[in-house]
Amino acid sequence: MQTRVKVSLNNGWQYVCGKATRPWLAESPDSTAVDLPHCWNADDAFKDGVEYYRGWGSYRRSFRLEEPAASTGSFRWLLVSEGFYGTGDVWLNGRCLGKVDGQYLGFSFDVTESVRGDGKNQLGIRLTNRCPTYVLPGIKMPDFLLYGGMSGRLWLERVPAVRMDERSVHVSTEGAQVTIDCKLEGEVSDRHALTWRILDDEGYSVGGDGQPYPGNMTLSVEEPRPWDIDSPYLYTAEGTLTCRDEVVDRITVRFGFRSAEFRPGEGFFLNSRRVPLRGCNRHESMPGFGRALPLPQHRRDAELIKAMGLNFVRLSHYPQHPEFLDACDELGILVYAEVASWKSVRGGRWLSRACRQMRDMVVRDRNHPSVILWGMGNEGRHRKAFQELYAICKELDPERAVTYAENHLYRARRKGAIGLPDVWGLNYEFDALEEGRDASRLRCVVVSECSNYPHTERGNAEAEETQLETIKADLARIQDLQYVAGFALWCFNDYATLRKQRYKRYSGLVDAQRVPKASARWLASEFGGNLPQDEPLVAGEIETED
Repeated sequence: MQTRVKVSLNNGWQYVCGKATRPWLAESPDSTAVDLPHCWNADDAFKDGVEYYRGWGSYRRSFRLEEPAASTGSFRWLLVSEGFYGTGDVWLNGRCLGKVDGQYLGFSFDVTESVRGDGKNQLGIRLTNRCPTYVLPGIKMPDFLLYGGMSGRLWLERVPAVRMDERSVHVSTEGAQVTIDCKLEGEVSDRHALTWRILDDEGYSVGGDGQPYPGNMTLSVEEPRPWDIDSPYLYTAEGTLTCRDEVVDRITVRFGFRSAEFRPGEGFFLNSRRVPLRGCNRHESMPGFGRALPLPQHRRDAELIKAMGLNFVRLSHYPQHPEFLDACDELGILVYAEVASWKSVRGGRWLSRACRQMRDMVVRDRNHPSVILWGMGNEGRHRKAFQELYAICKELDPERAVTYAENHLYRARRKGAIGLPDVWGLNYEFDALEEGRDASRLRCVVVSECSNYPHTERGNAEAEETQLETIKADLARIQDLQYVAGFALWCFNDYATLRKQRYKRYSGLVDAQRVPKASARWLASEFGGNLPQDEPLVAGEIETED
């Protein structure tokens, strides 16, 4: 039984720069044909002397449903988007569905009462990437671009009226035990029963159980294979909801058996084995695409990180695309995920939005075995904010460690941020390593940024040599410190910025088109990577996927 149906709405859009009037959402004046994902800054970024567009943009498309409208009440229609930056509103058939904040995580609307199953539907979206400072990251000009547009995909999803809440599913493991928590939505009765089974990577059932809802379920898997950086074995939890033995809904969630902990003074341990974290920071930014990277590029980025001999990546400085997280799961790359922030942690309306984003990010990403750290912010500190954000992390995911990235420990003392994170995230401030260790709950440090040499334009031999020597010197400072769990170099790729009219930052181990520099090849030789000698796939050669 096909219990859920997705209808792609990625192709056939009309786009106009500016805030369109309501009649435009139904009519068809001059506009540009675009497909999603789309970034309206794809062509005005990475250009010296050019200020990228900050303002409104409007999207419109019509569609007809081949599936019927929900006249029987047996299912609902949801309009779902992937993440993007910006705020605005969404319209369907002349009705405003509501205001949105893309928060790099997207939105979901129940459109059952608005969508038509027997005629043409008109969908309109108006967005701006010039947002108030209480919208995360909360600063008008961070050291990266606040790309505008629908940089995530969009679809309609037909779901059962009584269904499993996918976002509520939390899969946790201990030894050979799997505990699954899942809430139901709709008018649930005592006739509904929820069954889970565990599938191996070939689709064979290796454990399962069922019981009437509600209640957590604990399943056993005989001799489970662990998820590790060298053998990232993934299992699938398949949930089936029935009513009087008839299947009502079915979903799947991937997960891995692994233990991940930061031990006081000893660093990071994966499956009871100390694993030095060797990594880099990553921006979703690329010439010709802006933030709307083609889906294959997310995996290609992860493959390049792995090929450099690295096993760790910090998602700077915002939640990133699910395709990249999936690739990290599959390739064995450990992840430090953080809310959108850049020198901008504070209270008030900003904190309210940060709490919402933290909650949504943890719920979306907590089943990824690759994720080992939640980040509360970058180079900003605020005691009340961190107390609230920390509490959200522990409520939704009590096992994972929590951190934030600090570049001035004396400011953390002044703001009362000392002692709040589990692990101290240190940006560049090597003289504060011991103090940072003592300022964390678990007496461990992750060097969250280091070795930034922003003038390393690929092909400039002198600059590439300076970058490499900077990396070598920084890594030598921490190599014998057990309490330092590892490092994240700044950064994976060259990226665009407008801060201080810099336009382009050549800080990457690879350039903006992902061609490696000398440092990338040195890392591969030093840490057992397998970086190809030929140049990697560049963006223009990638086939996009719907």
